[in-house]
Amino acid sequence: MLKITRKLGGIYLSLLLLMILAGCAGEGKQTKPQAIQRMRTDIFFEGKGEQPPPAGTVDLTIKASVKIPTREHFLLESRTPPPTEGGYPFELNIGGQEIVWKVEGTLEKTPISDEKGRTPEGGEGIRYVLGKKIRLAPGAHHVVFGVPYDDYYTEVKVSLKEGEPHTLEFQPIYSTGRRGYETFHRGISRTRVLLDGVRIK
Repeated sequence: MLKITRKLGGIYLSLLLLMILAGCAGEGKQTKPQAIQRMRTDIFFEGKGEQPPPAGTVDLTIKASVKIPTREHFLLESRTPPPTEGGYPFELNIGGQEIVWKVEGTLEKTPISDEKGRTPEGGEGIRYVLGKKIRLAPGAHHVVFGVPYDDYYTEVKVSLKEGEPHTLEFQPIYSTGRRGYETFHRGISRTRVLLDGVRIK
């Protein structure tokens, strides 16, 4: 009877461990959704100038900022360095319409630590900043935002009201390095998503 109890206890612990690992995996890096549609061309268009949006449309500004190590860093890494020609790509898909924006980077050197300790984006690297305005119909939308270089994608649902501009911002949360702190040298782990300054994911 004691052997059976121990055996059942071992099975229970194994199942519990698998559940915990599965939960951790679910919180990790999200790759590109396989079922995403890419055939639409009538969901949004890029806004030009400062004129107010036409009736039946709303302005949505897409923001993101990512820091990548300099190319010298990759001499000792197995990861492939980001592309140097054409710009660093950011990908957006709304309701099946997809666009890839490529932006140029700037060299940035910031303190490694502050009063709170080690900073995730501290050190020398290349900063890529995305800021694009699009126009689309008000209402609910399914948004997929991606950083192809890191093979990272995140999905959110937003509800946009007509008559006011909106901002959708994607803030990177970097992976943890060997020393136990988050660092841009390890790539993106997940993102913090804000709609008009309020976190929605």
